[in-house]
Amino acid sequence: MEILRLAQSKRNIISLNMDLERDMQRIDEANQELLLKIQERENEIQRLENEVTQTGDLAEEEEWEKDNCTTMERETALQELEEETARLERKNETLVHSITELQKKLTRKSQKITKCEQSNLDGTPEESKAKLQQLEASCADQEKELVKVMEEYAFVAQLCEDQALCIKKYQETLRKIEEELETRFLEREV
Repeated sequence: MEILRLAQSKRNIISLNMDLERDMQRIDEANQELLLKIQERENEIQRLENEVTQTGDLAEEEEWEKDNCTTMERETALQELEEETARLERKNETLVHSITELQKKLTRKSQKITKCEQSNLDGTPEESKAKLQQLEASCADQEKELVKVMEEYAFVAQLCEDQALCIKKYQETLRKIEEELETRFLEREV
C-alpha cells in the first residue's frame, strides 16, 4: 500500500514537474517577447530623442540666424543714422557760415546806407528818396533771406538733436541685443 502511494506521489510530482517546466517555458517565451518589445521601445525613444535634439538644434540655429540678421539690420540702420547725422551736421555748419556771412553783409549794407544818407544830403530830395527806397527794399530782402536761413538752421538743429537721440536709443538697443546674443551663445556653448 505504502509503495503504491509513493509511486502515485512520484507520478504526481513528475506530472507537476512537467507542468512546471511547460509553465517555465511559456514564461521564458513571454519574457523573450517582452524583451523584444522593450528593445523596440528603447530604440523608438532613442530615435525620438535624436529627432527632438536635431529639431531643437535647428530651431536654435534658425533663431540665432534670425537674431544675427536683426542685429545686422539694426547696425545698418544705425550706420545710416550716423551718416545722416554727419550730413545734417555738415549742413548745419554750412548754414551757420551762411548766417555769419549774411550778418556781415547786412552790417556792411547798413553802413553803406548810412554813408549814402550822409552823402546824399547834398542831392535832391527825390533822388535821396528813391535811393532810400531801393536800400530799404534790399534790406527787407536781406532780412527775409536771413529769417529763412535762421528757420532752416533751427530745423536742422532740431533734426540733429532728434538724430542724436535716435542714435543713442539704437546704440542702447544694439548693446542689449549683443549682450543677449553673447549670453545665448555662451549658454549654447555650455
